[in-house]
Amino acid sequence: MSTSLIFLILSGIGWFGSPVQGAEAGGNEAELAHFRRLIKVRPDDIQANMHYQDLMIKADRRRDLLAEYQRRLQARPGSAVGLYLYGRLLTRPDERIEYLKRSVRANSRIFHAVVDLGRAYYHKGNYDSALAQYRTALELKPRSAFVRNLMGLAYYHKGYADQAIAEYKRAVKLNDRFTDAYLNLGLTYIYTGKPAKAVEIYEQALRFQSDATERRYIYRNLGMAYAQEGRLGKARAAYLKALEIDPQYGEAYVSLGNLAFNRGDYKAAVDTYGKAADAGADDASVYLKLGVSYFNIRNYESAITHLQNAVKSDSLQIDAYFYLGLACYRDGRHEHAREALEAYVRKEKRISKNSVVFDAKQLLDDLNRLRIRSSIPGAHKKE
Repeated sequence: MSTSLIFLILSGIGWFGSPVQGAEAGGNEAELAHFRRLIKVRPDDIQANMHYQDLMIKADRRRDLLAEYQRRLQARPGSAVGLYLYGRLLTRPDERIEYLKRSVRANSRIFHAVVDLGRAYYHKGNYDSALAQYRTALELKPRSAFVRNLMGLAYYHKGYADQAIAEYKRAVKLNDRFTDAYLNLGLTYIYTGKPAKAVEIYEQALRFQSDATERRYIYRNLGMAYAQEGRLGKARAAYLKALEIDPQYGEAYVSLGNLAFNRGDYKAAVDTYGKAADAGADDASVYLKLGVSYFNIRNYESAITHLQNAVKSDSLQIDAYFYLGLACYRDGRHEHAREALEAYVRKEKRISKNSVVFDAKQLLDDLNRLRIRSSIPGAHKKE
């Protein structure tokens, strides 16, 4: 996961799972049968229904699940619980919000519905409405560290870092093992230029948290804080500690790759970013970093491959178009270079403030002159 996305991931709703097979599938069926029996006796048991839904999604049976809860809602169309349990399954933001709103209107004291409505607003970028729902949720459960953390996220993305920090601190005071709140508090310090405070927070989190899965995230973020302080040896040690816990932790490889890239060791960066991609951190930003690293060691063919993957994965990776144009130009693929550079200039919105756009236009002029010369018979020959 990329650092810029950690806030969203930590607050997200993990609906999507993968099919299970063999013994795991058998265990899953036994659990499903248990919760079906429980729900039959207590149809409004929200926790039981949520466990059941999560198991069905993990078994890749989302379509069946939607149909089942739609039938249940049709049988009891005014049920606040039914509206919530169906609404939480929906993936279209506006549709999801509508059903959650109807649930809250029917019964404003269903904590999960109030919180999830706030989260739905948050993911739409409507932070004021999200905060309003979270405040209502706190009236229902004043000591909810979970809601305090969500409030911190909303305040941060609204542009109020100080309020975000205050909410994260309240969250860890309520639950000193709440890793998400520690991670978000430290990241806020990092993003506001206070790495020493982030180091302090992450070291505190390591003292309280013994779960290895959680500790790998803390070590990775601790490394980010050390790197911002310029303590690169400690940063590297923290990333390696995260990888010691989980050798397939792709984001730790990305961070190690960044250290190599920033010191100009592009061969090491290629190797480490490659491990990140192999470990599953194969998003557009990793392809971009791989492409630029290959470009800097003059392996233009590999650079082109990875930069093309970057723009295919995410057309908003604007810098990838620029480096793709440069790599194609250096590799003699002038038409492809022109296409990539024209796309870069077209997509880059900061033209008046970006000298790279000027460089791209200069290179486009050179390419146009080459095209004109190549169209004149004998122009390529020496006189």
